[in-house]
Amino acid sequence: MMRMTGVVSLLLLLAAGTGAAADTTAVSGFVDASYSGNLDTEVNTFGLDQIEIDVIHEIGGNGLVRADVEWVKDGDEWAQDLEQGYLAYVPEFSAAWTFTLGKFNAPIGFELLDAPDMFQFSHALVFDYGLPTNLTGLMAAVELGDGFDAAAYVVNGWDDNDRPDDGAKTVGGRLGYDFGEMGGCGVSAITGREYSEEESDLFERTVFDVDLTLTPAAGWTIGGEFNTGKVTVADVESEWTGLLLMAHYDFNQWLGLTGRFDSFDDKDGAVFEAGLAQTRSVFPIAPTFVLGDGMGALLELRIDTSDEAVFEDGDGEPSDSTTSAAFEMTFAF
Repeated sequence: MMRMTGVVSLLLLLAAGTGAAADTTAVSGFVDASYSGNLDTEVNTFGLDQIEIDVIHEIGGNGLVRADVEWVKDGDEWAQDLEQGYLAYVPEFSAAWTFTLGKFNAPIGFELLDAPDMFQFSHALVFDYGLPTNLTGLMAAVELGDGFDAAAYVVNGWDDNDRPDDGAKTVGGRLGYDFGEMGGCGVSAITGREYSEEESDLFERTVFDVDLTLTPAAGWTIGGEFNTGKVTVADVESEWTGLLLMAHYDFNQWLGLTGRFDSFDDKDGAVFEAGLAQTRSVFPIAPTFVLGDGMGALLELRIDTSDEAVFEDGDGEPSDSTTSAAFEMTFAF
């Protein structure tokens, strides 16, 4: 408890600022709580899933510093982490460029990380198995004009804060296009030597990803993603392919509905925990509710299937499908 209080006190001191700089600092965050469980095994739990506080301090007109501190429920314990922490600089000679140094959310894929930015309780298989979450390193981004933008980065690796072992780096980038009110799309690639603590070995991993967001009419948000990757360990290659399709519709100011289909073909058994070649598919459906300013809720019913019996039914026997449900509330400030 003292550890949490100490970090919060530090953030409040940063937010207070000094002199004229105080009005350039913003503090935001969210609280995420849920009730979730598996309908087959009848295991369920209440959870305070995450608390996050974000501080952004602008430095004149040329840069900013950002710190996102989060507390995430990890089993029976709380894990405190710095989700993001970076410095960003916009040079005076060109406002189109932004240079970022530190730890930042990976600029790849359709789905976002934090619960208030999600349309559903659970992430897709592509997000969980085919993409990094955060990257630590240097990124350069530029607005190219006519709706195009690009970013390139060199980082320690997938969700790797430090690389003291051999200094191997991962590189990647994204080319995006903004449709304006109609949405946008992007093509990303990331490749490099990654370190596995479990295997105490280095391996090569390369991923290509295409994301699409469309808002074709009032109330509609449509998302899509195609993901393909390859891992090479001791000259042995393993590949996967992932797909995501999502549609959300707001019936009015307080009620919406989301449906998603995602599939992940781990044909060489290199990705899923079972280590078994399989194709998994997921279909969640979720009504969403706006409860007030910054407060939302949703219900999710999710069905997972596989072409192998990798799940467990109510009798503890292997099964090729499983069903789960969740109720979630979020408050963002």
